[in-house]
Amino acid sequence: MTGVLVAGVLVSCSPGEGEVEPSAPATSTTSSEPTPTGTTLPTPTSTPAPSATEVEEPVPFPATTADDTAEPSADAALLVTGVRTGVHDGFDRVVFDLDGPGTPGWRVTSVDVATDDPSDRVLDIAGDGTLQVTIIGTAMPTRTQGIGPVLTPDAPALREVSYRGWFEGQDLAFVGVDSPGHPFRVFALTDPTRLVIDVRHDT
Repeated sequence: MTGVLVAGVLVSCSPGEGEVEPSAPATSTTSSEPTPTGTTLPTPTSTPAPSATEVEEPVPFPATTADDTAEPSADAALLVTGVRTGVHDGFDRVVFDLDGPGTPGWRVTSVDVATDDPSDRVLDIAGDGTLQVTIIGTAMPTRTQGIGPVLTPDAPALREVSYRGWFEGQDLAFVGVDSPGHPFRVFALTDPTRLVIDVRHDT
């Protein structure tokens, strides 16, 4: 599944005003943000409960286990400022908050082993399945971002989001899930800029 920029620790989003949705209909601190209609959640080390104002998207949503990639805009020079998660009806959501010009690109793929870049150190990510998330079109941070891992042991599928940092124009993160093979979708949203990964509860 390939995400498109005009449209890849959980939140809800339905395409609304000012949002970029995936090309195919497939497609921590707490707040509320649009989902393909809308919710924003913060950056805690545990999973916040969804707010009463969240609008859930009908499930099942179109998603696959295939690698998802998209190119950034030519002017992209973004910084990852936070990671948030949310639990929704049928899926768990990861949101990477971004600041700066342009729209992000991404590569999201299932991996057997989480390997840090550039050290090649093998990481212990919670869960029996792992998604490697590469956010493309990012700028070198001018200060330490200080984004710690987000642990979500009580979420249906999600177990951990481990943000690793920036290296050579891209940021690396790993999403741990309870088991391999969960279908997922990736897309970008604007105003503010975010990269969203939804992991379906079923496999």
